[in-house]
Amino acid sequence: MGLIRGKFSAQTPHLLTWFLLVVVTGLVLYPLIMLLYGSVRSAGPGLPGSYTLSGYIAAYSNPGTYTTFWNTFWLGAVRTLIALVLAVFFAWVVTRTDTPWRRGLEVMVWLQFFLPSQPMVMAWILLLAPKTGILNQFLVGVFDLTRGPMDVFSYYGIIWVSSIHWASVIFLLITPAFRGMDAALEESSRMAGANGRSTVLRVTLPVLSPAILGATMLVFVKIMESFEVELFLGYSRGIYVYTTRIYDLVAHFPTDFPQAMALTTVFLAMVFGIIALQWRLLKGRQFVTITGRGFGVRPTRLGRWRWVTFSVVLLYFLLGTLLPVTILGIGTFMKLFGIFVEEPFTTQNWARVFADSQFWGTLRNTLVVGIGAASLGMILYSLISYVVVKSSFSGRRALDFISWLPWGVPGLVMALGFLWAYVGGVKLPFVIYGTIYLLILVFIVKGLPLGVRVMNGAMVQIGNELEESSRVLGASWSHTFRRIIAPLLTPSFISAWLLLFFLSVRDVVTPVLLYTPKSRVLSIAMLEHWLGGQPEVAMVIGLITTVVLLAFALVARWVGAKQEVSA
Repeated sequence: MGLIRGKFSAQTPHLLTWFLLVVVTGLVLYPLIMLLYGSVRSAGPGLPGSYTLSGYIAAYSNPGTYTTFWNTFWLGAVRTLIALVLAVFFAWVVTRTDTPWRRGLEVMVWLQFFLPSQPMVMAWILLLAPKTGILNQFLVGVFDLTRGPMDVFSYYGIIWVSSIHWASVIFLLITPAFRGMDAALEESSRMAGANGRSTVLRVTLPVLSPAILGATMLVFVKIMESFEVELFLGYSRGIYVYTTRIYDLVAHFPTDFPQAMALTTVFLAMVFGIIALQWRLLKGRQFVTITGRGFGVRPTRLGRWRWVTFSVVLLYFLLGTLLPVTILGIGTFMKLFGIFVEEPFTTQNWARVFADSQFWGTLRNTLVVGIGAASLGMILYSLISYVVVKSSFSGRRALDFISWLPWGVPGLVMALGFLWAYVGGVKLPFVIYGTIYLLILVFIVKGLPLGVRVMNGAMVQIGNELEESSRVLGASWSHTFRRIIAPLLTPSFISAWLLLFFLSVRDVVTPVLLYTPKSRVLSIAMLEHWLGGQPEVAMVIGLITTVVLLAFALVARWVGAKQEVSA
């Protein structure tokens, strides 16, 4: 780090650096502190109460609490393992083999990442519900069964739906490492007499283990924080995980904030413990796969097996992406969800949504929140990254660490923290709870780790001599940043902006405790219609959201391709 800081970098305005440190500290640490405060209060945020440990006593004297934590842990571990196996196989196929049409297969896998969870879960319910699922009804008719053989409302359904999605997440995280590995390492193994399977198991995977392990631990934490799949597929059957249990305690009357906050603080400690374990496991496990000399990425020849690998990846796309999106589209035209009456299809669901003035307000809120959080957030992240990477500011390490903290905070926990911070904490001269401004603020904080890390990667590639030349000619710091640094950061800025917009639009767990009818967004509208007995309308909104996000995904792909060509 010290090698890239020139003497001119110290001229970064001290007022700006201290301002950033104070802002980030306030945005991140204040809500976390309020979580601890709320856990020892006898009433909810903004209500009169006293200090008490009754929440902890009620939570941890209840046997159901330990069942909930166990479900959260083992479901997270199983889904992470399945997703890991799929992701490693897919990454190996598209980067290290001669499988046909690898670029196209890679796009098929990462498209799954951009599909919003809620609409996909709705589609799987329409397909695999025991009584009304399209596939179950087909099997009952063909084989004269008394009931459908598959039940998506189960542990198996939760595992199936989640694993498909999270495989694409791990795939995106580990693919660059697979692609950057020097093929000479594998060729040396083969020259020593090892076959293809032995080379993969004893050379490829061990060399890439730091990247694989890091991605696995990261996804494991995120799966333990997931909400939509567990709410839709497990809640009605009494299958609770941490997030749905908290939701049950605070979103339904009578609320039990003390017990919810007690569960929240302990779970947060568990999550940070897992992250600390990840750091310990990764310490010292950084193997060099790209050196100063030229290297090749020569694909492994699979012979006839290349069509098998091609078929497996294609099957993943057909089952995991194309099938649920198709079923989602069919569901938007059904008169009754999953019931095939005479003339079962109609366009009334679409007409109802487009004629609803609340829908257009919800769409506007969604775009304002997504664009606002991504735009304001990226400006903040860029400035933080500059201070962390380029300046000699003494507090840059603290700034970098605090900006990373939200990565280990579940969305529901963050929502509770902001609820306590801005309803039960400091009294502001204006009302922020229930407005889209609070949602924007929460999403900015939630995006801090991702945005800062992306900009750090781009910032470190900019040589200090560019700034030095500008300042030698008399340019101010602000002029240098605006005219030189910012244009060079544009490709990464746009890519991260699109990703943050996507994450803000699809998220339901973060705003679920913070919205009011005036600040409702599309993800919340879907949830309301689904829980309110209007699944057909929910699927229409879900398909609209899916189309919007896939369009942004294609834009992101185009921007990424342009950036790759420039590099």
